[in-house]
Amino acid sequence: MTKKSEIGNPHVWDRWDWIFHAISYGVLILQAVIFVVNDLGHTSFQWFFGLTSMIAVWYFPLIFNRNALWIKNPPRTLAYQIVGWILLGGLIFLNPTAMMLGAMYYPILFTRMPIRWAISSASVLTLGLLVAFIAIFNIDSESLPTIVTVTGLILGGAITIGTFINSLIVQSSDRQRLINELSQTRASLLKVEREAGILAERQRLAREIHDTLAQDFTSIIVHLTAAKLGGSESATPHIQQAEQTARDGLDEARRIVWAMRPEQLEHSTLVESIEEFAARWSAENSVRVNTAITGAPKPLGPERDAALLRVTQEALNNVKKHASARRVDITLSYMADLVALDIVDDGIGFEEKNHRGFGLKTMRERVEELLGTLTIESGDGTAIAVSLPVEDE
Repeated sequence: MTKKSEIGNPHVWDRWDWIFHAISYGVLILQAVIFVVNDLGHTSFQWFFGLTSMIAVWYFPLIFNRNALWIKNPPRTLAYQIVGWILLGGLIFLNPTAMMLGAMYYPILFTRMPIRWAISSASVLTLGLLVAFIAIFNIDSESLPTIVTVTGLILGGAITIGTFINSLIVQSSDRQRLINELSQTRASLLKVEREAGILAERQRLAREIHDTLAQDFTSIIVHLTAAKLGGSESATPHIQQAEQTARDGLDEARRIVWAMRPEQLEHSTLVESIEEFAARWSAENSVRVNTAITGAPKPLGPERDAALLRVTQEALNNVKKHASARRVDITLSYMADLVALDIVDDGIGFEEKNHRGFGLKTMRERVEELLGTLTIESGDGTAIAVSLPVEDE
């Protein structure tokens, strides 16, 4: 039985499946009862019930497995169907009333095989049943055209109905898969949006502290230093105490600003965080990642550190989703007045106008908020280049 839909209820055909399975086993039991009533003591008794039991066992896996076997191994599934036909043929040979079991084979074909295979298999099955019917009941030449015509009409109707049902199943499965993907995407977007909101608030608080408290403490220190140089000796201890208090407050404000970085940056530098994330991502996705650092690493401030780390994470996630790459090169370059981040992969590339997703938009917004630039070049692979101006701390 297939998986229940994410919105709470099983598919329609899942609810009907159990009824169909019950009817199928009921027909199997019915033809056995007819055989016992008409042929009790027959020499083929053991063969008949042996074949009946084998069909019951053969059918059982279909109750719990709609199409996974076909997806994993089509030849094995076809062989499985052929075994079922052979068992049915042997049963019909011993008990012609077992031909009624042919009716349960058609839904199996059209609900568990691709439509072309189902039509071909249904045609072969119908031809086999027709030949068996003609041979068992000794149909004369006058009745043969009528029987063949009726059989053809029955086959045509079965194919038409089966094709329609198959298309409904395929369409419903596609819609369910789309719903599941949309639900996952929505959950991912909510998570990203929540994290972005938290980070934005932390950065806002960091800016407020930096622009108010830190600046005020710095100003106090400057004035106290000037007062100490020109003040009386009796005021010097008080000035020194006030100066030390201001310096302690400034250190604490800077510590708070520094702590408001992303979690990866709380106990690691930007270089260490990028290298650690790249190594973990490489191991999880079996894609080679080379990380290079040029220039002398220096403090960039929490906002720039966070932006560069997030761009790296988003770029690698895009490689995982879309690029089919075998190698990614990450280069972080420290220069006098700017820092540059280049991420290049050897994947299939893309056209940015066709991939205006949330990730690219977020990367660009992060960089532009810091007066930086982000460029994307794609062809044989993709190159993302970020440049951020560096301010003296």
